[in-house]
Amino acid sequence: MLKRAFTAYGLIFHSEWEIPELLESSGDPDVIIRIGEVPGQLDSFFGKPDLYQVNENEFLLKLEGIANFWVKDGKEIVIQPAPNHLDSEVRLYLLGTCLGVLLHQRGILALHASAIETAAGAVLFSGPSGVGKSTLMAAFLKRDYCMLADDVTGIVLDRNGCPIVLPAIPRTKLWADAVKHLGHDLNTLPRLRPSEEKYELGVRELFAHQPAPLHRIYLPTSSNKVQAEIIRLDNIGSFQAVLDNTYREMFLNGLDRRKSHFFLSTATANQAVISRVLRPDDLSKLDDLVKLIEYDFTGPAGDESLTSIEKPASELVGKI
Repeated sequence: MLKRAFTAYGLIFHSEWEIPELLESSGDPDVIIRIGEVPGQLDSFFGKPDLYQVNENEFLLKLEGIANFWVKDGKEIVIQPAPNHLDSEVRLYLLGTCLGVLLHQRGILALHASAIETAAGAVLFSGPSGVGKSTLMAAFLKRDYCMLADDVTGIVLDRNGCPIVLPAIPRTKLWADAVKHLGHDLNTLPRLRPSEEKYELGVRELFAHQPAPLHRIYLPTSSNKVQAEIIRLDNIGSFQAVLDNTYREMFLNGLDRRKSHFFLSTATANQAVISRVLRPDDLSKLDDLVKLIEYDFTGPAGDESLTSIEKPASELVGKI
C-alpha cells in the first residue's frame, strides 16, 4: 500500500493511513504507520486487558467501534480499524494517546500541554483536559504568536542539556463556545466526533516549524475570582507540576521509563519558570488573562510582583 511522508515532533512518519492534520515531508522514516492485524494480548503487560496493555517495548490500545492500535519500540504504529469506523475518530486516538506513548518510547518528555513560540522561547499552558490549555493557546494566536503544539507537547534536551520544545501538529481542538468567542465560524470547521461539540481549527499559517528553548510553563486553574492571578511555584512545586502533567503518566511503569522521565522532568523544572494561573471561568475575561500572561513572560525578570513565590500578580491587570 502506498505510504505518504509526514512530520511531527521532529520525526518523519511514513504512513499507510491518511493523516491530513500532519505536515507533509520527505526523507527516510523514523516511524512507520501501517494498517494490519493487532495482537489480542501482549506478553507480560501492565494495564487493563480489555482497554490498554503496555510493556517495555509495546503498547496496545483497544477501542470498540473505532480501532485497535499497536505501538512498538517507538518506531511503528499498527492500526486495525473496526468495521464502520470513522476516520476522524481513528486519527483522534492515533495523534493523541498513540503518538504520546510513542514519544515516551523514544525518550521524549510528553507533557499534557499546549505551546506557543515567543521571542524569549516556548511558553506552555499545561494541565488536565478541560482547564483551557487550547483556548489560551488559540487566544495567543489571535495576537500573532505562532503555535508549537496543542494538547501534547514534546520536550527533548539539546546538546548542552537544555530543554527544547518540538513543533508538533498545526491544529488545535476547541469547544464550541471558545470557537465562537475567538471569532471563528463553526460551520466552516470539522467536528472531532459526532457526540461532542468540539471542533478542529487548522493553524498552518501560524505554526512554528523549528524547536524553541523552553521558557515558561503556566498551569491554568479554574477559579471564582473576578480577576486572574499568577502564582509562582517553588522548586519542589515546579517538579511536581511536571510529574503531574506528564501525558498518560500511568503508562510509564509498564514502559520502564521512570528513570529517564525523572531526568527529563528535573531538567524541565529547573529550566522553566512555572506558575499557577487562577483564572475566571468567564470567557469575557479571556483577553485580560492573555494580556496578564503576556506581561508576565515578557516583563522584567526582577519584577517582585511577578517573581515572588506564592505571590499573586492580579494587581498587574491595572497596568496593562
